[in-house]
Amino acid sequence: MEWTREEAFDFLKELYDDQIMQQEKRRVFKMLHRQLYERLDDLAINQAISEKAERQLYLFKEFTFMPGDNIFQSMRYLFLIARGEMEIDRQLTRKHLQRVYQSLFQPAALKNPIIPESFWETPLGIACQIAENGVEAVYPLLTEMKES
Repeated sequence: MEWTREEAFDFLKELYDDQIMQQEKRRVFKMLHRQLYERLDDLAINQAISEKAERQLYLFKEFTFMPGDNIFQSMRYLFLIARGEMEIDRQLTRKHLQRVYQSLFQPAALKNPIIPESFWETPLGIACQIAENGVEAVYPLLTEMKES
């Protein structure tokens, strides 16, 4: 299928509805939550999270909203770009991309994230590709999705 920018963004608007974005935020939250506790175990301080913090984390997971400048805000920004919103500032986009890549894929001992190929086929991975390289970069993936 031949795509135009408008057709691609219209398809992405349908694809990236609120439910898909919330599911992706929950998936990312679970990954980061697990990683947090693994790192606390590594430091032998696995009881460092207070009950109040645990309750807050539960609410963040349940409602997929976390106040402040955080990974959820970065995901929201990237999903809006994937849905056709204009980029506010290239530096701001880079900041949000870096936050996602570092939070999810940067091991403690490495300077740069190691991003698995499978990530680029997730809703967040597709949004990151669009923010980095434009919607044209995902035309082949959109064709696969449209056909299936």
